Amino acid sequence: MKILIIHSRTLIFYNKILEFWSSPDSFFNKGIGYCIVYDHKIVSVCFSGFVVGNVHCIDIETLESNQGKKLAQKIAHSFIKDCLENDIIPYWNCMEVNKPSVAVAENIGFTIKFNYVGYYFPFE
Repeated sequence: MKILIIHSRTLIFYNKILEFWSSPDSFFNKGIGYCIVYDHKIVSVCFSGFVVGNVHCIDIETLESNQGKKLAQKIAHSFIKDCLENDIIPYWNCMEVNKPSVAVAENIGFTIKFNYVGYYFPFE
């Protein structure tokens, strides 16, 4: 399998960006994004879900059919490297039950700084 990592300020899932940002332009002006393309399809993304000052919260996702191939680890490594080279603080936030995300974070050097309780409920 050939993996191409593309640094992208212009090529990310449009809908994925809009889950976090008010507009693509806002993301392109403030965020950082990477994607992995395989067989002409984006199979993994890692980008700034939100930014506060020089802190970039990481959002990362790999298509289910491509999980287990260390793609998340590779793309996260590129994202973190970019952050560190540009005096940006990467911030990884995930639930303890999200074992794959915890494993990727730990594999690239993140450590747990604090835990908190979150609650989820639907608005109807």
